[in-house]
Amino acid sequence: MKKLAAGFLAGAVLMISTQAIGASTSLVGKAIQAEYTVNVYGKKLVDPAIVIDGKSYAPVRAIGELAGFRVSLSGKTINLDEKESTASSSLADKNAGGTIGPVPAPTPDSAAAAAKSKIKAIDSKIDAVVDNILSASSKLKLDPSNTDLKGRLEQYKAEYADLLKQKEAELLK
Repeated sequence: MKKLAAGFLAGAVLMISTQAIGASTSLVGKAIQAEYTVNVYGKKLVDPAIVIDGKSYAPVRAIGELAGFRVSLSGKTINLDEKESTASSSLADKNAGGTIGPVPAPTPDSAAAAAKSKIKAIDSKIDAVVDNILSASSKLKLDPSNTDLKGRLEQYKAEYADLLKQKEAELLK
């Protein structure tokens, strides 16, 4: 009887420890819930952003390089640093190379285009946050006692409210 109890206890400990290891924060093996097109300054990235467990993940190298940063990897750290630029380089030269340079002084037409672009970017963020809210809400229905999920849902709702305020401010300009 003692051997049976010891065997059961050892099996239970082994089972609990494997579940604890499996509950780590690694995204390896997690299912991708959605893919989104990413636009940086109106330029579409080839690599999509993905959503895993209600969080968005975007291709850092592609976004960083398109935004004009030098992207490097050091161990397990991704570094975004300013590229060295020369005073003689123009916006057209930088755009031809696939990176975005300094923005020229706004004219009435470019100011309207910039406002539309900002509103479009805010709308994209709103869409992503709404997807996160819907995903978290549906998961919360399955596990109503999950406090972590409740906290994330509240963060998404606050982010949604902030984005609506940003959009309203852009529209009133």
